[in-house]
Amino acid sequence: MTGFATAQPGQVFTFTGTEDLFETHYGIPVTALGEGENLLALGHLTDRRVLAATSAYHRQIWGSRVQPSRELDDLIHFGTRHLWIVPVRSASADTYGWEYTETDDGDSRAQAATVIDVEWLTREDATVQSECPACGRPSRSTRSITGPGRAGWANYHRCRACDHQWPAVPASQVSLERRCLWPTSWEGSCFACSCLPDLPRTAECTTDLDPVIDQPLCSCCRAEHSLAVWQQLAAVAYGTALRTDAHDDSRDRWLYSEALRGITPAQAARTWTQRVATAAARRTTPSVGSAV
Repeated sequence: MTGFATAQPGQVFTFTGTEDLFETHYGIPVTALGEGENLLALGHLTDRRVLAATSAYHRQIWGSRVQPSRELDDLIHFGTRHLWIVPVRSASADTYGWEYTETDDGDSRAQAATVIDVEWLTREDATVQSECPACGRPSRSTRSITGPGRAGWANYHRCRACDHQWPAVPASQVSLERRCLWPTSWEGSCFACSCLPDLPRTAECTTDLDPVIDQPLCSCCRAEHSLAVWQQLAAVAYGTALRTDAHDDSRDRWLYSEALRGITPAQAARTWTQRVATAAARRTTPSVGSAV
């Protein structure tokens, strides 16, 4: 049968010998379908191998782990289909494109496959393990919430032992250059919490330009730290980390959160740099013994 590399648009081909189209986990060729709502694995997988392939693909390709949930319990019974497929080379401009049609096992061109519906699985966010700064307990899961130190939402870890929350190191490499590409708050809004003069946090809250950090601060945020702490935050470049992605202000959130715990900004800045380095090393180190 024709191999994928030599198949013409619309021509049937075989996946045999073309496993480079897939990521192989535990010897199982797996690839994502559509926008990632389904996984396609070659062969009719046993329940155990469905879970293994699903876990490994999420962990190694998407950078997240599948959490125990009702959806995971239902994955085998309702989210997995064994079928026979006939793959053909796509006629689209994408030279790597292919598609398939379902058939039955009597078709001489058919190949066994397993489709796994992973759209509704509960996942941990794409972050690496981080130790709680308060008690040291490790955490991998995060949730997107509003937190102290910057405007908007961000990924925070929550310690299951002491309930402390801290900003997650971004899954992608961050830069700590002391510059900004664009303003980090709305014009006239508080630099730390983003409340506006017309939408204050409390009825008594007012926002004015703070001469220490040369940024607008509301009275509520100013009261959370002493003048000395704000001076220290400014000295370690609070508010000037390079904006790179949705997690651009994680360093600011960390500095602010640690200052609320009584950790000096200088010490917090050193710890953040160490955490970024640790996260980078963990991203490139294969997981050992990880499972769903």
